[in-house]
Amino acid sequence: MKNEILNWLEEIENRDGVPPDTVIAFNFVLIESKKGYLMYFVGTFEYSEDDDDWACIDPPTKPYRYLRLPNEIQNESWETILNICTDTLTELESKGKLNTTLVKNAKAITTGFDNGELIKIR
Repeated sequence: MKNEILNWLEEIENRDGVPPDTVIAFNFVLIESKKGYLMYFVGTFEYSEDDDDWACIDPPTKPYRYLRLPNEIQNESWETILNICTDTLTELESKGKLNTTLVKNAKAITTGFDNGELIKIR
């Protein structure tokens, strides 16, 4: 899944360009849809470590901003999906792989389900 995420971020950057420096936080949002578990990617000009409301951003309208999670995890519980995604993003961050993507200048990177608590990656 690591390569899929990195390739997906590269595609977003190729299509949308690098966000301005004023975009300081990014959220990898998890959702369950008719197509299975998906991740979408949003950035914001605000961030608060004490208040998750900064991440209340409208979902993207562009289909390429969504990544369908791998088939082999689609039948897992939402808790397992959250753990797998958190572990994957944390590993990418700890190995410096996110520093070569459009999130390299982010003050904060988080993940979590769209109606749940955020988990801080950076």
